[in-house]
Amino acid sequence: MKKLLFCLIVYCSPAMAAQTTWYAGSSYKGTVTVPIENGPNVVWKCNGRVCSMSGSWGNALSLDSCQSLVLRIGKISYYKNSAGAIWNARSTELAQCNQVAR
Repeated sequence: MKKLLFCLIVYCSPAMAAQTTWYAGSSYKGTVTVPIENGPNVVWKCNGRVCSMSGSWGNALSLDSCQSLVLRIGKISYYKNSAGAIWNARSTELAQCNQVAR
Protein backbone atom coordinates (compact mmCIF):
# COMPACT_ATOMS: atom_id res chain seq x y z
CA MET A 1 0.00 0.00 0.00
CA LYS A 2 2.85 2.40 0.80
CA LYS A 3 4.39 1.84 -2.66
CA LEU A 4 1.10 2.61 -4.37
CA LEU A 5 0.63 5.78 -2.33
CA PHE A 6 4.21 6.84 -3.10
CA CYS A 7 3.57 6.31 -6.83
CA LEU A 8 0.38 8.31 -6.73
CA ILE A 9 2.02 11.22 -4.91
CA VAL A 10 5.44 11.31 -6.58
CA TYR A 11 5.46 9.59 -9.95
CA CYS A 12 1.84 9.72 -11.04
CA SER A 13 1.21 13.32 -10.08
CA PRO A 14 -0.86 15.18 -12.70
CA ALA A 15 1.47 18.15 -12.37
CA MET A 16 4.40 16.05 -13.49
CA ALA A 17 2.54 14.47 -16.39
CA ALA A 18 0.71 17.54 -17.66
CA GLN A 19 1.80 18.47 -21.16
CA THR A 20 0.67 21.72 -22.69
CA THR A 21 1.03 22.52 -26.38
CA TRP A 22 1.65 26.09 -27.53
CA TYR A 23 0.75 27.36 -31.01
CA ALA A 24 1.73 30.48 -32.96
CA GLY A 25 0.21 31.49 -36.27
CA SER A 26 3.06 31.98 -38.74
CA SER A 27 4.04 31.41 -42.37
CA TYR A 28 7.52 30.34 -41.23
CA LYS A 29 8.64 26.83 -42.23
CA GLY A 30 11.25 24.86 -40.31
CA THR A 31 12.35 24.25 -36.75
CA VAL A 32 13.45 26.97 -34.36
CA THR A 33 15.28 26.58 -31.04
CA VAL A 34 14.12 29.20 -28.55
CA PRO A 35 15.17 29.80 -24.93
CA ILE A 36 12.33 30.04 -22.44
CA GLU A 37 12.38 32.26 -19.39
CA ASN A 38 13.97 30.45 -16.42
CA GLY A 39 14.05 27.20 -18.36
CA PRO A 40 15.67 25.18 -21.11
CA ASN A 41 15.71 25.78 -24.82
CA VAL A 42 12.64 24.46 -26.62
CA VAL A 43 12.12 23.49 -30.24
CA TRP A 44 9.23 24.95 -32.19
CA LYS A 45 8.17 23.09 -35.35
CA CYS A 46 6.66 25.33 -38.02
CA ASN A 47 4.80 24.08 -41.10
CA GLY A 48 4.03 27.36 -42.88
CA ARG A 49 0.67 27.84 -41.12
CA VAL A 50 1.38 27.21 -37.47
CA CYS A 51 4.35 26.71 -35.17
CA SER A 52 3.92 24.38 -32.20
CA MET A 53 5.82 22.99 -29.25
CA SER A 54 4.86 20.96 -26.19
CA GLY A 55 6.13 20.67 -22.65
CA SER A 56 5.30 20.67 -18.98
CA TRP A 57 6.00 24.36 -18.28
CA GLY A 58 2.55 25.32 -17.04
CA ASN A 59 -0.51 26.72 -18.75
CA ALA A 60 0.23 30.43 -19.07
CA LEU A 61 1.27 32.46 -22.10
CA SER A 62 4.57 34.23 -21.50
CA LEU A 63 5.43 37.54 -23.17
CA ASP A 64 9.13 36.69 -22.87
CA SER A 65 8.70 33.31 -24.59
CA CYS A 66 6.49 34.83 -27.28
CA GLN A 67 9.04 37.55 -27.99
CA SER A 68 11.87 34.99 -28.11
CA LEU A 69 9.97 33.16 -30.85
CA VAL A 70 9.04 36.34 -32.78
CA LEU A 71 12.68 37.46 -32.77
CA ARG A 72 13.50 34.32 -34.78
CA ILE A 73 10.49 33.89 -37.08
CA GLY A 74 8.90 37.34 -37.43
CA LYS A 75 5.43 38.56 -36.47
CA ILE A 76 2.77 36.02 -35.55
CA SER A 77 -1.01 36.22 -36.03
CA TYR A 78 -1.95 34.52 -32.74
CA TYR A 79 -0.37 32.85 -29.73
CA LYS A 80 -2.31 30.21 -27.79
CA ASN A 81 -2.06 26.94 -25.93
CA SER A 82 -4.00 23.74 -25.38
CA ALA A 83 -5.02 24.95 -21.90
CA GLY A 84 -7.26 27.57 -23.51
CA ALA A 85 -5.17 30.74 -23.20
CA ILE A 86 -5.08 32.86 -26.37
CA TRP A 87 -3.71 36.15 -27.65
CA ASN A 88 -5.36 37.11 -30.94
CA ALA A 89 -5.02 40.03 -33.36
CA ARG A 90 -6.96 42.33 -30.98
CA SER A 91 -4.86 41.44 -27.92
CA THR A 92 -2.58 44.05 -26.38
CA GLU A 93 -0.27 41.19 -25.40
CA LEU A 94 0.13 39.98 -28.99
CA ALA A 95 0.89 43.54 -30.12
CA GLN A 96 3.59 43.77 -27.42
CA CYS A 97 4.99 40.41 -28.49
CA ASN A 98 5.18 41.42 -32.15
CA GLN A 99 6.96 44.71 -31.34
CA VAL A 100 10.30 42.87 -31.28
CA ALA A 101 9.97 41.51 -34.83
CA ARG A 102 12.72 42.57 -37.22
